[in-house]
Amino acid sequence: MSLNPTDSRLLQAYRRASPRSAEAFDRACRSMPGGAKGAYYYPPYPLQVTRAEGCRLFDHDGNCYLDFANHHTAQILGHGHPAVIEAVQQQVRRGIAVGAPMGIETALAEEICRRVGSIDKLRFCNSGTEATLHAVRLARGFTGREKIAKFEGGYHGSHDAVEVSVAPPVGLAGPADAPRSVAGTGGLAPHATDEVVILPYGDAAAVDRLVGQHCDQLACVLFDPKVGMYETSCEFAQTVRRITERYRVLLILDEVVSFRLAPGGYQELANVTPDLTTLGKLIGGGFPVGAVGGRHDIMALFDNTAAATGFGQSGTFSAHPVAMAAGLATLEQLDAEAFNQLNQLGSRLRRELAMRFARADQPWQIVGEGSLFSLYPAREIVGDYRAAAAVDRSPVREAFAHCLGAGVFLNHNLVMNALSLATGVAEVEHLVAAWETLVGPVTRQVDGVGRPVTETR
Repeated sequence: MSLNPTDSRLLQAYRRASPRSAEAFDRACRSMPGGAKGAYYYPPYPLQVTRAEGCRLFDHDGNCYLDFANHHTAQILGHGHPAVIEAVQQQVRRGIAVGAPMGIETALAEEICRRVGSIDKLRFCNSGTEATLHAVRLARGFTGREKIAKFEGGYHGSHDAVEVSVAPPVGLAGPADAPRSVAGTGGLAPHATDEVVILPYGDAAAVDRLVGQHCDQLACVLFDPKVGMYETSCEFAQTVRRITERYRVLLILDEVVSFRLAPGGYQELANVTPDLTTLGKLIGGGFPVGAVGGRHDIMALFDNTAAATGFGQSGTFSAHPVAMAAGLATLEQLDAEAFNQLNQLGSRLRRELAMRFARADQPWQIVGEGSLFSLYPAREIVGDYRAAAAVDRSPVREAFAHCLGAGVFLNHNLVMNALSLATGVAEVEHLVAAWETLVGPVTRQVDGVGRPVTETR
């Protein structure tokens, strides 16, 4: 099922359906290296989207796609939700950015603190990357220790402290129960990898041993539950919390993605209380945002009102009022009923696709939790980075192209997809039908999705 990019019928069909996206990409390459940021690029060129509405995307050539990527899981309400649009318009009329507090940041902070029991106070920034950067600084400052620990395959942004062993070549990564720290990109500080201890997902004994070995130097353990990528368990998260408590190492729970699982995030679902939490994506309602929050005594390092603490966090666009307004409007829509709807629909999707894969005896697996899901061309459930790295991914490009042809937009690597509240049963059934044509009996497209449409204004 591998895709030959030179003669694939699917690739040819893609080119025929999207000539204006090809032109747009060629133009972009003339002023931006690679034409698009890394997460957006896939060969031969990415679709250029001109409009998004609810759970649908419309490209330059008038094609319509059901959106199951939802801007890297950030668009939990779907595109153009009326409450978010209204909140943004009102805030823009009041002021876009004025160089002073406007109060909307306080309202959003109060709402997050109300929802998340472990967060006494928080600070806003512009991205999940900034959130983990400041969380690591807080942990080092509070403990007086220099090293941090993170899990192999865990992504926590693009600063030097954490862009380590995100997707290392297994041949360079050392033993599975004692992973080696491997630089995740060129240009890291020369000794960045020396300051990071790498832990394996799912292996509690190894985590206990490694944290114990380094506890005198460890400021924190960064933990991303990976509920949308690997088959991880709440019990493992609870074990990680107990280990960090025993060795007096701070636990930073990265909820940039997993906050979409429950009103209080993954920590509510798993019954885990971290010392610090990092947030992003959905709390900005589609605008750039990040936040770090946690225990009062740790967050107090950012409080310079009485005396200088030696720590600071600011930024021209941190707590941007428009992002704060959009984020608050988003959270106001996310009550228990909304999460129940999302999670039930996600369970239905995973169940239906798993049944199709088993019935067709095809090497595909779907993993995830709540409204999150990933697809792997594998016969066994993927539970950690090493298992994911061992998967033959050659079928992925063809499957992605096939889904585009059926009017279904997924992340191009098929990993970390998400439903939105705008997604319904009919859209899930369409996705299942699209996969059936790939792995099982042929079914027809429904609702005209994937055909050219005439836009109305």
